[in-house]
Amino acid sequence: MATENSITLLGVGNILLSDEGVGVHVVNEMRQDYTFTPEINIVDGGTMGMELLGYMRGMKKLLLVDAVQGGEAPGTVYEFLHQETETYFTEHISVHEVGMQDILRIRALQEDPLDDAVVIGVEPMSLDIGLETTPLVQQAIPDMKQRIIAVLTDWGVEVKKKDD
Repeated sequence: MATENSITLLGVGNILLSDEGVGVHVVNEMRQDYTFTPEINIVDGGTMGMELLGYMRGMKKLLLVDAVQGGEAPGTVYEFLHQETETYFTEHISVHEVGMQDILRIRALQEDPLDDAVVIGVEPMSLDIGLETTPLVQQAIPDMKQRIIAVLTDWGVEVKKKDD
């Protein structure tokens, strides 16, 4: 569970639907391949809805990774900064429509507003049944990871690649 003043890296999506699961795949790879100082919360949110509120207690900063239908070419990487996240949750609906806008509004009623929130996503190519992302979306994952590292670094987190 989250600790006071924590940073949460949250991946959401359905890993059974090809590119729809990219957020979950990316955060799990980040957890596997990197160390974070200070420690951050890394959450595989899958297709959870209101259950995510439990992971948001004490959270001050949220970095959400997701598949995003923004209307650009498949494989396009999006990054929405704090001021743009409201637009993201209303116009660029996440593919699985996890209800993040409602979750964040409920959380805001329970606690102080977030200090910062960033959404990093990619335009999906396929939402067909499949356990892996399409090659096109797979090619976008390194860019997504670099953006995650850049945001975390801006937030004062040291990100180091684990030794193999």
